[in-house]
Amino acid sequence: MSGNNVDDHLRHGVVIENTYGSVLSGNMIEECNGTAIILDRDCYGITISANVIAHHLGGGVDLRDAWGCAVSANTFTLVHTNSIAVGPDSGRITITGNNFCNSYVGGKDRRLKDSPQPMSRDAGTGVFLKATTDVVVSGNTFSGLDGPAVWTEGECRRLLISNNIVTDVGRRQTEKKPAIDIGEAKESVVKDNIVSEPRTP
Repeated sequence: MSGNNVDDHLRHGVVIENTYGSVLSGNMIEECNGTAIILDRDCYGITISANVIAHHLGGGVDLRDAWGCAVSANTFTLVHTNSIAVGPDSGRITITGNNFCNSYVGGKDRRLKDSPQPMSRDAGTGVFLKATTDVVVSGNTFSGLDGPAVWTEGECRRLLISNNIVTDVGRRQTEKKPAIDIGEAKESVVKDNIVSEPRTP
C-alpha cells in the first residue's frame, strides 16, 4: 500500500490482519478518530516505512499481534495517544529512524497548547511497550512530547533502547519521570542516548 492519503476517518485509518510480507509505505494518514495503523491477528514480516502519521486523537501505529516487523523512517506529528504501541502479543520488532514531534517550528509551537478544540491542541507522544519482548528502539528523534519518549508497562524483556535523541519531553506530566522509562524490564539495555532533562511539571 503506497502513495495514498487517508484523511478524516471516523474510526481507524488502515487495519491489517492475518497477513505477512507486506509493505505500507509513502502514505499520508491524518486526523483519524481512531488509530492510524493497526496490525493484528498473526501478522508477521511487515514493514511500515516513510509514512506521515499526523494529528490523531487515537494512536499512531498499534502492533497488537505482530511479529518480526519493522517501523522505520516515519514521521509522527501531533499524535495524542501512543505514536507507537507494541502489545503483549507482539515481539521481535525494530523501531528505527522515526521522528516523533509536536508542532514546533523553531522558537514557537504552531498549535495552541490550550485550545478548546482537542484536535488543535499541540501534542506529541512516543513509544509504549506493554509486556513485550525483543524490541529495538534506535536512531529515532523524540521532541516536544507530552510524556516520556519510551515507557513500559508489565514485564518486558530484551529491550534495546539506544542512539536516540530526546529533547523537550514530559511537557504535560503531573510528576517528573525519566525521559526513557523501561521500569524493571529484564535483560534490557538503555545506552548511548542523547537526553535533555524532561520538563519539571
